[in-house]
Amino acid sequence: MEEQIDSIFVPSIGHWLYGKKPEHIARFCTDTRSLYLDDCYVALVDMRDGHIFLEDARTNGASCAIVSRPSPAIDLPQFVCEDSNVAMVEMAKLARSTFRGTMIAITGSFGKTTTKDILKLLFGIEKNVTLENKNGQRGVPMTLATVTNDEAFAVIEVGIDAICTMDKLVELVVPHIAILTGIGKIHMSGMGSESTIAREKSKLLRGAIKNNGHGIFPEECLRFSACRKIQGLCRIIKEGGEDMGYHMTMEGGQYHVTMRFKEKDLKFVMPHLMSQGIVKNFVLACICALECGVDAANIQKRINLWKPSKWRGEIIATPARTYFADCYNANAIAFANSLAHFDRLFPHGNRLFVIGALIRCEVGNGVIGDNAALFKNLPLRENDRVIIVGESANFSMDAVNRNWKVLPSASQAMETVTNFHGIVYLKGHRVYKLESLIC
Repeated sequence: MEEQIDSIFVPSIGHWLYGKKPEHIARFCTDTRSLYLDDCYVALVDMRDGHIFLEDARTNGASCAIVSRPSPAIDLPQFVCEDSNVAMVEMAKLARSTFRGTMIAITGSFGKTTTKDILKLLFGIEKNVTLENKNGQRGVPMTLATVTNDEAFAVIEVGIDAICTMDKLVELVVPHIAILTGIGKIHMSGMGSESTIAREKSKLLRGAIKNNGHGIFPEECLRFSACRKIQGLCRIIKEGGEDMGYHMTMEGGQYHVTMRFKEKDLKFVMPHLMSQGIVKNFVLACICALECGVDAANIQKRINLWKPSKWRGEIIATPARTYFADCYNANAIAFANSLAHFDRLFPHGNRLFVIGALIRCEVGNGVIGDNAALFKNLPLRENDRVIIVGESANFSMDAVNRNWKVLPSASQAMETVTNFHGIVYLKGHRVYKLESLIC
């Protein structure tokens, strides 16, 4: 174990205070509130000084910390460097340079985390994978720094919210295979347009091609020139197509997928709780796994173990209510998939929809029209009730022409939810914290 520590924390990056090292490191974390046992706490200095939480890190189970300003009075091994952010990047570069397995990276406007979780199952890996959705400029280095050759594959989720961010992340990840799940309106304040999003995210595909690998993306991405320019070097997944194509049917309450791969027809049965959108994520992940040598029998066996991750289509039952909690991603495509899936799973009974309105910084200046379209297309039945959370909903409620409740925050919906008996649909951007209504 000491050998592993020494391979990550090399002297050229920093030194251990008083030479005291941890016995084990699970992962890296920048928030003491979400520490796992034996995580290394990274004390960053940005909007807040992370060094003031060193004692919290120790109390919450951290095995050590990376610091730029040591605190000898705190009984916690501390790796001292000039800048914690820079140190993480350097450790990530070192770990990536020594990784001999297949590096797979995933990007897109939706479905990244789900596709990553599916690939984790299909490859049978535990360590070399992005934790939760820590996929940005901080999360990617923290994942890469712990990649080891104990597993033959690594699956890294890569998220961006601004132009040129992808360039540095591609240089860190150096993918062999890159998956683009799809393009939609998200992070528009930093990206400007969907075509810009496609251009920036396709850089990950180009990184794989440059590394003598290839990209994988669905046919609908070809509406963007950035994807058309590299289509000859990528695997294009077509619904109803021939090679690399698939057909999806609903049988007995479950999706069945027939896929054409290298002149063979392969058939898979999806878990009951998979939505149509997640089945499409499975197809992308499945093509990747097949390309990497995982056989169809193992793919079926492993996908049977899939279940929704926390607050991403998760079903939570309490004595008074059943919650369908989908409280993270919130763009038009994610909403359409989630609503259709909910309506399939719960077509009857008392239903309460609590929906976070789309927000301008995510979907752009068309937020009024986007919200109006969203609210009009809700799959409502006669006795369904609706609460819209978020001030942006007020701009478009006239177009909806319904007598629904519109509330500024989720907390103001608590009384209605606690007095309701039936099925509660929760969907909205994470800023609304709709999961706080689960009780």
